[in-house]
Amino acid sequence: MSQPDISIREKIREIMEPYKGGTDATSVSLFMDIFIILSILCSCALIPLGFIYPEYEPLFWKMEIGFTLIFCMEYLLRWYSAPSRLKYPFDKFAIIDLLAILPTLLTIYAEMLMLRIVRGVRLLRLLRLLRLIRLLKFFRYGFLIYRGVVSSTIWFSTFREKYRVSALERLFVLTLSFWIIGSNLLYFTESSISKGSGPFSDYWSSYWHTIIVLISGIEDKEPLSILGRIEVTMLLIAGICIVGMLTGEIVSMLVKRIQRAGMITLKPPKSKLKQHIVIFGNNIHLDNVVRQINAAVRGRHYILLVNKDAHILKVTDPKIYKNVLALQGDPLQRNILEKACLDKALRVVVLTDKAYMGEPVERDRQTLMEALAAYGHNRNIPMIVELKAEESLRYARILDEVEFMVSRYYGEKLAAQAVINPGVTEVYNSLMNFTDDSNEFYTIPAPPELVGKSFKQAQHYFLDIDDESLTLVGIDRSPEKHPNKEFVLCPVSPRTGVTPMELVIGRDDRLILIAFERLSFGEINKEDLWSGRILARS
Repeated sequence: MSQPDISIREKIREIMEPYKGGTDATSVSLFMDIFIILSILCSCALIPLGFIYPEYEPLFWKMEIGFTLIFCMEYLLRWYSAPSRLKYPFDKFAIIDLLAILPTLLTIYAEMLMLRIVRGVRLLRLLRLLRLIRLLKFFRYGFLIYRGVVSSTIWFSTFREKYRVSALERLFVLTLSFWIIGSNLLYFTESSISKGSGPFSDYWSSYWHTIIVLISGIEDKEPLSILGRIEVTMLLIAGICIVGMLTGEIVSMLVKRIQRAGMITLKPPKSKLKQHIVIFGNNIHLDNVVRQINAAVRGRHYILLVNKDAHILKVTDPKIYKNVLALQGDPLQRNILEKACLDKALRVVVLTDKAYMGEPVERDRQTLMEALAAYGHNRNIPMIVELKAEESLRYARILDEVEFMVSRYYGEKLAAQAVINPGVTEVYNSLMNFTDDSNEFYTIPAPPELVGKSFKQAQHYFLDIDDESLTLVGIDRSPEKHPNKEFVLCPVSPRTGVTPMELVIGRDDRLILIAFERLSFGEINKEDLWSGRILARS
């Protein structure tokens, strides 16, 4: 009977937690987040409205009680679905949620007891102002709001570029200028020369007649003066030009859309990307790399493809390439690196470009130059570089913080493994793929309860966790800026001594696990999310 209760709690917890993207269940979480955010804004808006429109105070008070009931229900659901119900009331977000509903509850309590003394000192009005504490609840949705702002900004920039909004804006300003100037000019000409007679002698009527001349190109009313007729003729010519320019913009937009049908959306020249992943180079692995990265981050981050053929790259799957942009240019040029917004990116992948011909070592030199250019532009960004020849690694020693991968080198080792263990390639393939039905490697900080324990004790600790699908496989003691450099998988003490990794687990150690998704019991630091240190299934 306990298993259904656990599944219901997990379902409610998933819905009540801030939206993380991905499955259908988390989409319900998005609607819940939007509903709570709108409720917070509306409930806070009732405070100034109560002072501006005191005659509607009874209605505002009923609405306030309704919002308070919503927040009370939210608080109880979060408490019910919390991993630890005893610790939840002392959580910082739980305290903020409680403070958000207390002022209204105290007001109801005071009115039920008819405390005239409290109303006499106007403490109830003070409690009403304290409802603004609800705005503190936005701290819970800080990352969601930030990510929404970034995505909205990128989408708006892409929309403006796709539909040539800037050109249409200039055309609108030009039409508005001709309309206002022409209307006033005709009015002053006709009113001074025709002595108040004629269709353009009335000020507001002149605006109507002028806009007809500009938009339709038809002379609606005829001015009486010669000068007025000259002015109308000029406006007719300007109107014909404006309509022609508008038609040209629409045709240009349609032709561009037809030409780029089925191709990756180009990055708008003036848009500033943030929290995105940059991929330099283009080869036969590019599409698969995009698919794997998109599956890993679940479409939460934009992917920018930078190479000389980016403008002709095809979309192989509209769902996967929805958040993929292309930037044509040479990654060795500084202006291209600036357009790629490398200083705001989360990760950089450098692939060996098929455009570079020659031996593998010669092609790797060009790849290393691109990696060096990106490294010089932003040294703090994690970077992975694909090489074709193992000999090229000796040139890469100066870039200590960059990860290098030689496909042939891995292939040789995997072939040797398959000789001893037939079929082991499928195991490696499953571990290296990001899909909805596979496990991946994760590194997490050592839980406080495991500090001072041995590796075997830690393995037994994780085996006792029934709610998670995971296996502890190693300890990572690498420097913070160079993760997964100094580690041991399944450390075992020899009979004659003890290996360094078999010593007790320290406070600064990180544990390497194989799991279906990032562990829920390990609280994710918001700073890690904002900085991009945590991407996959976060």
